[in-house]
Amino acid sequence: MPQIVLQKPTPFSQSRIWQFQRDYFNAAGIDAWRTGEVPHYLTSNPVVGKTYAELVLAFLRDLSLRGQQTEPVYLLELGAGHGRLCYHFFKHFEKYYEQSAIPLPPFCYVLSDFTESNLRFWEEHARLQPYFSHGWLDFALFDVENSQELSLKYRGTTIQAGSLAQPIVVIANYFFDTIPQELFLIQDGDISNVFLSLSSEADPSTLETAALIAALQLEYNYQPATIPIYPNEPILNDLLESYRPQFEHTHLLFPDVGIRCLERLRQLSQQGLVLITADKGQHHLSNLDQYAAPQLATHGSFSLTVNYHAFQQYCTQQGGLSFFPHHEQASLDLGCLLLLPDAESYRETTQAYERFVSDYGPDDFFTLKKLIEPHLDRLSCEDILGMIRWSSYDARIFCQMLPRLFEIVPEISESERLNLLMVIPRIWDTYYPLGESENLANDLGNLLLILAFYHEALLFFEKSALIYGNEADTTYKLALCHCMLGQFSVAAPMIEELKALAPNNEALISLIKIFETELAKTQTE
Repeated sequence: MPQIVLQKPTPFSQSRIWQFQRDYFNAAGIDAWRTGEVPHYLTSNPVVGKTYAELVLAFLRDLSLRGQQTEPVYLLELGAGHGRLCYHFFKHFEKYYEQSAIPLPPFCYVLSDFTESNLRFWEEHARLQPYFSHGWLDFALFDVENSQELSLKYRGTTIQAGSLAQPIVVIANYFFDTIPQELFLIQDGDISNVFLSLSSEADPSTLETAALIAALQLEYNYQPATIPIYPNEPILNDLLESYRPQFEHTHLLFPDVGIRCLERLRQLSQQGLVLITADKGQHHLSNLDQYAAPQLATHGSFSLTVNYHAFQQYCTQQGGLSFFPHHEQASLDLGCLLLLPDAESYRETTQAYERFVSDYGPDDFFTLKKLIEPHLDRLSCEDILGMIRWSSYDARIFCQMLPRLFEIVPEISESERLNLLMVIPRIWDTYYPLGESENLANDLGNLLLILAFYHEALLFFEKSALIYGNEADTTYKLALCHCMLGQFSVAAPMIEELKALAPNNEALISLIKIFETELAKTQTE
């Protein structure tokens, strides 16, 4: 089949792939994550939120111990998308911030994205409203390639160069792998520019953006680079030159756009910047050698492996302090850069990174999760309760274990039954809905119903009806709970409604037979 040329050889950072990326996220909005097309669980689960909260709390303690207690600290999440990480962050952060043994500075978390529909989603999301009301949360449009300032929508203020008296904290989660970057070939001390051609066997006019990205065929061409490559940007030029003698032969992804973005954000503060970032990446120099030309990992959008070594070197060259795990990461590289004066003095932050990332962190959690998943059908109730707590009450992990729970409920002890009752509200409290088809409220109600906690089950079936509508199954479960609680006058109209909808439903007929006398009384009173 003949190839349709979409792009003649073009410098990698200027390729049309980056416009396709923007087009995809602009068109998909929240649906990119709601449908599961773009993966996000790895960096947006309760354990990651808890880890980030601990790092930020430690940094706030460092500021307090330095006497910097009065001016507000702003945390900016880049490319926040769905906003789920922010919610998981706050579920841990809020428990310790106001009850700190030492006064901590005022704090505001700023969600940002370049897609306006995502901002509207955050503004209307019920789970985020308490944090807006408390003054802890705001949001802003931010374009990684162009934005110079932050216009906060909720407060109506603008953060410009030099506005902040405290360091700005930046979160970049699954972010640097999706934004434009440059690509070079380094061979025996020489650097070549890499040019990318794009083609497709399918007619692009017939494809949606996600399908077009998946159909792209990449071809690379090379030209000797003109030195210096970044003549007016010494930070980038020095960083790139440092790689020249390091490799025998490799394709080097170079995060020039990401570093420029950090430099612009540094200008907002008089005191520097802290970066907390997690992604699929490499921070060991040895792992960057002998790299073949990259291929796009497609998932609606696309992503590339992040060169975290470059960020690490950038931080060091700027006199900062960087933290990455000493060991190899299986799935998630999580780093922290302190681009601050006297960075070594931030001991609380240093110790928090060691405890919550290096010793045992989100990558270890995800590794163990994958180890356990094939054995879910053999877990005991005690095992399941331990996993729920270990995952910081993660609703996704709970749903994975739910079939096993239903299977073993008849065998559990009274203490296990009560322990399940205690964890269920926390699972719901940790849940941040994106409008997925899975009905967690109904699942929790069903479990409580089987456990004979009828009053508590009612509450969750009511939540289900409120979110997903008054479906026949939910109405039946509500009627059953009311009957089990002896509230027959409440159940009777629900049963009449169901009889009209499904007169031959066996479960309904059984329910009527069991409580026939009591229900009949409600019609004669």
